[in-house]
Amino acid sequence: MRRKLIWILACSLLAFTSGYTQNKIALSAYAGSGVSYFRGKASVSQSDYHRNGLLFPNAVDSMGNHFGRKSRGNFLAGLQLEYPLSKKWSLLLNTQYEHTGAALKGDSVIAPTGNFKTDGDYWINYFFVSINPQLARNFEKGNTRFSIHSGFEYSLGVNRSDRFDFIDQAGKKFSIGHSGGDPEVNDFRISVGTTVQKRKWGLGLNYKHGLSNFNKGETQKAFMRLFQFKLMYRIVGSH
Repeated sequence: MRRKLIWILACSLLAFTSGYTQNKIALSAYAGSGVSYFRGKASVSQSDYHRNGLLFPNAVDSMGNHFGRKSRGNFLAGLQLEYPLSKKWSLLLNTQYEHTGAALKGDSVIAPTGNFKTDGDYWINYFFVSINPQLARNFEKGNTRFSIHSGFEYSLGVNRSDRFDFIDQAGKKFSIGHSGGDPEVNDFRISVGTTVQKRKWGLGLNYKHGLSNFNKGETQKAFMRLFQFKLMYRIVGSH
């Protein structure tokens, strides 16, 4: 995984260095949040939670289907390189770290000691490092610029975690969580969005349509969908 991160950072640094020496490229930093969820025939709004009755580290408790249709808040932070092709067109390269995921309801707990109904909340979190080249069409008026952009994104899985909060038969609250392991896939996405920028500050909104099936090896598929909002600050360069 460390090699993946180094490869992405090296490519971004190379692009910035080559463009900056020509005094053409602009560099912006950004951070933001949004929501993500799953769609596809394998995605569900509720599922059963399975417990094997063993203690840590032998416990392998898991949600039967964790591809939730309910949205989960996410976080992102990254850098954007912009290379102008003309007054109206430019190339964008975003490199970012993101925390995404999904949620669902736990309908029942299945355990060796007996099964019982519950109304628990389950979350799964994915951690990715993404690279996102885009083509932008720019419209300017005074010191304000409005851009429409689209492209593709390749997201490399770094880690994942999950948590299930529920109440047992005796009314006692439980919280079971796990952390570690790679996401099922590296996600490939189509992205479209818009950005409004005034001087050094900007606001951006992106929709990302995942094309990679997280339910690997199965006929029913689950795809990630994301809406991401970000606040940007231009460090060097001008539009």
